[in-house]
Amino acid sequence: MKSRRRLYKIAVEVILLRNYEKYVQARDAAWKLLIDCSVTALPVDPASICKHYNYRLISYRRGRDAIAALGLDGLMPRTDGFCIYSGNKYYIFFDDSMSRQRQRFTIAHELGHIQLGHIGDNQHTRINREPSAHDDPIEIQANWFAARILAPACVLHSLHALTPPEISHVCEISIAAATFRAQCMELLEQQHVYLQNPLEQQVARQFESYVRRILVSGRE
Repeated sequence: MKSRRRLYKIAVEVILLRNYEKYVQARDAAWKLLIDCSVTALPVDPASICKHYNYRLISYRRGRDAIAALGLDGLMPRTDGFCIYSGNKYYIFFDDSMSRQRQRFTIAHELGHIQLGHIGDNQHTRINREPSAHDDPIEIQANWFAARILAPACVLHSLHALTPPEISHVCEISIAAATFRAQCMELLEQQHVYLQNPLEQQVARQFESYVRRILVSGRE
């Protein structure tokens, strides 16, 4: 197990080094979204974010006919979610048979594709699954974005929530996604590079009351 974790950590480090510009783009976009949507507590609600931006959020069950009309019903068995830009509007479809934790990360991942400009008119995404070090660079960037809106590093650091079970619990994401986040948090903890960017400083200020409340309740 330790050997596997070490290999995964090395893979994460290599990906970050090779794609640092894309990492920074995803990180900054996530901070800007949390600020723009005035998010102040965990767990972050991806559905509220979609509503804020007027993106249509539709489950596979409710959207089956619309998906078929778009000619995209073949995607449903192959991916946990996808998004499309059609008729001057963004639509996010997600598999509501998955766990709540998985659904939340799926939606946040598709938000990443939209916010990072990955799709244009009548284009759609094709794959959404649990994070892996072997994913396509575009999917990795969307996963970075999703992890950073659902599990902001400065908030996890302040809460001392650094292990996969702790991150999964406080952020309501799957253990697989929490493990992906924990590996990145381990690197950040080693470097101790928090609150150096004005955007992250603003995010931390927004979560101050929440962090204080959680820490106080934990001592009681």
